[in-house]
Parts: sequence; structure tokens; C-alpha cells
Amino acid sequence: MASKKARIDEDMTPVTGEIDYRVVFSAAQVPAGRVGFGIGEEEVAIEFGAPFNRAAHPTDGEIDIAWRAKLLESPKMWDALKFRLASLEAHKGSDGPAVTIRLGVTSYKDYVGTNADGVPAARLASLRADGRANHADAHAHESRALGVETILETSDGNFVVLRRSAGVATFRGVFNGPSGHPEPKDVGIVDAASTSSAADLTCIEPSAVRRELFDSVRKECVEETGIPADKLSRPRLIGAMTDAFGKPDLLFHTRVDLTADEVGQCLSNASEAWESSGADVVDAVPPDDVERVGVGAPKKPGEKEPFRCIKLGDPAPFELGSSVVLFPPDGGEGPPASGASAMTRAFWGRDPRVMSPVTRAAADCVYMLAATREGGGEPARECVMNNALDAAMDHELHDVARVIERRMLANAGFM
Repeated sequence: MASKKARIDEDMTPVTGEIDYRVVFSAAQVPAGRVGFGIGEEEVAIEFGAPFNRAAHPTDGEIDIAWRAKLLESPKMWDALKFRLASLEAHKGSDGPAVTIRLGVTSYKDYVGTNADGVPAARLASLRADGRANHADAHAHESRALGVETILETSDGNFVVLRRSAGVATFRGVFNGPSGHPEPKDVGIVDAASTSSAADLTCIEPSAVRRELFDSVRKECVEETGIPADKLSRPRLIGAMTDAFGKPDLLFHTRVDLTADEVGQCLSNASEAWESSGADVVDAVPPDDVERVGVGAPKKPGEKEPFRCIKLGDPAPFELGSSVVLFPPDGGEGPPASGASAMTRAFWGRDPRVMSPVTRAAADCVYMLAATREGGGEPARECVMNNALDAAMDHELHDVARVIERRMLANAGFM
């Protein structure tokens, strides 16, 4: 059976100067993902245990220093055990699991000290050099705390996005889907002062860990949007990514049996409302005239920020055609030719001024799945195919790029 290990052991996450994250796995790489628009829980295999934990490093005292500094910025943070992604392997055959995920445990504090956005580049380079030299793994000394984020699709064809508040630890002020971390404590792992080396992993079934990965997505949706759990579908895995500092996230697609307006009415019930300062929706169908907005794209003269804040629970952002974005991301005046809202264009354009790296990676995965989907139906539109091919090439997912190129040739009548 052919397989491929995701490239999470490379030193640099960004592939080009245009993007600051890497999609290390797309469900479009495996048959199960292309048929089902994502991978179901039963198609995921888990390997779990202490061999996949972070290796200690002589400079670990710097983790305490970084943690104390971060608490001053975000006093609502707390330390706890998290799952650690060691590796991910895609299986391209039709038998057996579609993907194998290998996990240990780490802590949020270790993440802040080894993979968060405040870690000095020189320290990260030193950790990776020692990891390669001592463990044949550049990331052996890094936390690699595993997060999750989902595309949340409403029954009337919209994706719900939330603006990250000033109280969260990372990516403040930009938008993402419901997100968080699967929790080791929820599968019975004893939190021994948040030290992964003291946690007892011997009695934990891999199936329980797998269930927690998928359960945590629904839990984040409920806590961050107030949507009742019985209105949410079972999530499907659409990909995995790492940000510029090497922190990984699993990416999902979840459906909610509510319209965008009904979701808006749920927001006031969100128990984790402090994590978000605003909300909006984007059209689940990308406009024809959108392409990637690169890192470093300029703002308009005098522009302070490309969106305004609307508080959770306010139904205004869910009115048809409305958006919390003040200006189209391309800097143009007035509505674009496609008629799409500025927020829709920001999402599908993967605009770094508006969307978090994790959300932009999820949009890449949706493009690639839409372009490679099997099971009949109309072929994907040209704009989808072009953006999907660009995404596959940007992230060096050459197997996905080949599938898309064959589809494009077939659509043009050359096959």
C-alpha cells in the first residue's frame, strides 16, 4: 500500500514568500477524502503513547520565562495538557485507514515556550538543530500542541467566521472558524501539574483519542457560537497544517442544520464568547474573480484596519449581503464585479489581513477537495480549479496537483 508521511519534520513551514503557513496534508490526497468531501472518523487510525512526546532540552528554563510574559498579555490563559502531533501519514490505497495520526502529549505552557509566535527565531533554530543532531527529528524539542479548526457551513450555504478577541493568545483581531484544542483530560489522562512526562498514557485506548479529536470540534462550535450540539453534523477531516512557528492544526468541515440568521441568534448563548469580538458569514461558493492575496499586501491610504467589530449576539452581520469588512481586500472602491461581499472575497482570497493562517489553510483544503471531488456531478468551475491548483503547488502537494491537472485537461476536452 502506497503511503506518504506529511512533511511536518521540515525546518521551515512557509513554502513561498506569498504564504506564512503550510498545508501538510489534504484529504484530496486519498480516495476516501475525494469521495466523501473529507475523511470520516472511522477512516482515521491513531497511534498514541509516550514515545511521541516532546524531548526535554537543556534550555527548557526559557519556557517558564516565556509563559510568565504571555500571562501578562493574556491573563485568562491557563496551562493544561494538550495532544502533541508527532507525524501524520496518508494512505492512498482503497483498503484500511485513509490516514494515520501519531500523537503524544505536551502542555500549553510548552507550546508558548517553543512554538508560539513570540519564540525568538534563534531559539527555534537552536531547538531544531539539536533535534536533528540528537533525535534525527528537527522538531523533537518542540511542543507541537495540536489544535483543531472547522469550516462551519450553514444550511443556507454560508460559512461562519469569528473575529478573534484581544483576550486570546495568538492571531488577535483576525477571523477564523470555531477552533481550539482536543483535551487529553477528556479521555482520562491525568493532568500531573501539566507536565507531559508525568502523565499516565498506558491505559488510554487510541479509539478514545480519535473520538476526542472529532468531539472537540463539535464542542468548540457549541462553546464559541452557542449552537446546540444536536444541530451539528459529525465533522469530517479535510486537512492538516502548520503555522510559521510549526504549530499544527487539524482542519475539519462541519455542517449545522440552521440558517446563517439562526446561527446569529445563537451567538448570545456562547459560553466562550470572550474569545471572539465579532462574527460574520461568507458565501460557501467562491466568486469567479478572486485569487490569493499575498502576505504583505498593502492597505489603502489611511486605512486603520480592514474590518470593524460587531459584538457576538448582534444579528446584524448575518443579514443578507452584509459584511463587517469596510473595504474590499483588493483595495478597490465599491463592490467587486462578482457582487460578493468583502468578507467572502477575503476568505476565498485567503487574505492575511483578515483571515488567520489556519483559516486560510482550511480554504486551501476546500478548494482542493472541490476540484478533485469524485462521485459525479458538475465539474468544478474554472476559478475553483485554478485556485486549487495554485494551492496544491504552493504547498508542494504534487499528487493533488496532478489530479487537478488531469481534471482540467478532461474539462477542456483533451482527455
